[in-house]
Amino acid sequence: MKETIAFGVHLPVVNLEGNSTHSREQILSFAEKAERLEYDSLSVNDHVVFTTSWLDAVATLSAVAGTTSKIKLGTSILNIVIRNPIVSARTLASIDIISSGRLFAGVGPGSSKKDYDVCRIPYEERWKRFDEALQILRTLWNTESDIPRLANFDGVYYKMENVSMEPQPVQEPHPPILIGSWGSETGLKRVAKYGDGWMASAYNITPEKFKERWKTVLSYRKSNGEDTESFQNSMMSMFGYIDNDKEKVHRMVKNILSPALGRRPEDLEDLLLFGSVDHCINKIDTLCNVGVKRIHFWPIYDFNEQIEIFSKEIASNY
Repeated sequence: MKETIAFGVHLPVVNLEGNSTHSREQILSFAEKAERLEYDSLSVNDHVVFTTSWLDAVATLSAVAGTTSKIKLGTSILNIVIRNPIVSARTLASIDIISSGRLFAGVGPGSSKKDYDVCRIPYEERWKRFDEALQILRTLWNTESDIPRLANFDGVYYKMENVSMEPQPVQEPHPPILIGSWGSETGLKRVAKYGDGWMASAYNITPEKFKERWKTVLSYRKSNGEDTESFQNSMMSMFGYIDNDKEKVHRMVKNILSPALGRRPEDLEDLLLFGSVDHCINKIDTLCNVGVKRIHFWPIYDFNEQIEIFSKEIASNY
């Protein structure tokens, strides 16, 4: 057996092929299969508008919470600026309750200007708003024990006075708050200050850079007098397609993923899990060696078949 690492999967909420085919059966069968295959977790990504068809993250995760019983559930990430941090705190608390305490809250401001434009929120304010949103989330989930719990916040962008957030999440003191960052100094300081872990983006960071930045975020945690042993990390949006046919894999990346992300096919193949079982295992070994603790696999096609291949032929080695 190799080093221990957890594996999750992304729910297929986005149709990368460009059509709008989604169904209840597709989502629920995927979630139930992931739980049956003993994946660690399921997560959903969030956009208001996108270049292709995208199911709502919160609605989809709520449906899955009611049809699974063991697998962890999370957002990866939820844009709590666009969705409003107070509304998001209640929504996420509700999912934690519905799932009997299985939620992890991956949050961020997102990177899409289109989401901000359609919601009439200035894109250039996203980071300052996000800093306040994180404080609100922790305040609403960490208020005094008096009933009703009353929270106050006086920021530039958000204000609340004697706000009661009931019911509280099941998990105490709150569900893990995992903050998305591509690895900038400012971003990692934010992760260390407000988060219970870091969500890295698999197609926006190399293994070498992850190793360097993981050491950095842990050093920030130590400087803040915060625990580092329980501090989490996850490599999210690990798109992939496992197949021995190299030409088929190349076509998948070129025709499906590259147009959706606006990235060069060769860069995506280099960073992500495309290729044979052995090739993908070697990539995961590299990620384990640089300190990655959890990988969320996101098959770009043949969703149910791919997560079975991944589980039985790759994850079983760890």
